[in-house]
Amino acid sequence: MISREELVAKRKRRKSVPKDKKTGIPKKYLSGTSGSRRAELARLIKRISKLYKEGKTVPRSLIKRRVELGKKKKRARKKS
Repeated sequence: MISREELVAKRKRRKSVPKDKKTGIPKKYLSGTSGSRRAELARLIKRISKLYKEGKTVPRSLIKRRVELGKKKKRARKKS
């Protein structure tokens, strides 16, 4: 019979998620952004996470700003 320790050792370990070196946040949440916009988004994600973990309510303004930062910029059309 297999002991509990052997079973735990046999279980496949999940791969760690690739994280951003500067901020430590998973890259998938910061994709599509760069520079100061990326840094601001990372700060915002950390702030929201901290509030959530403390059981406090996350202000709508923070959520709205996060969505705004994650969106792609619209390009201006040329007038013909």
